[in-house]
Amino acid sequence: MKRFCIRALLLTTLLSAGLPAYAEQTPPTDEELAASVQQALNGDAELQALGLKVSSKKSEVTIEGGMTDDQQMFKAGQIAEKVPGVKFVINNMVLKN
Repeated sequence: MKRFCIRALLLTTLLSAGLPAYAEQTPPTDEELAASVQQALNGDAELQALGLKVSSKKSEVTIEGGMTDDQQMFKAGQIAEKVPGVKFVINNMVLKN
C-alpha cells in the first residue's frame, strides 16, 4: 500500500508540474502571427522573390501580392495554414501579366 501511495503521489506531482506550461501559453497576437507567416513564406525562395505581403486579423491571415502561376498561390496557402495559430487563410494573390 505504501508503494502504491508513493507512485500515485509521484505521478500526480509530475502531471501537475507539466500543466502550468500549457495553461500559460497564449495565442500569438495578430502582428506576431503575420510575422510568423511572412517568415514561413520567405523561407521558400520562389515565394520570397514575389514580395508577398501578409496581414492578420483575429487569427485570419491574408496574403496579398502578385504571382506568375497559380501553383504559387496554392503553395503560399499551404505554407501559411501550417503556421501555428492560423485559423483561416485568405489568399488575395493575383496573376501578373
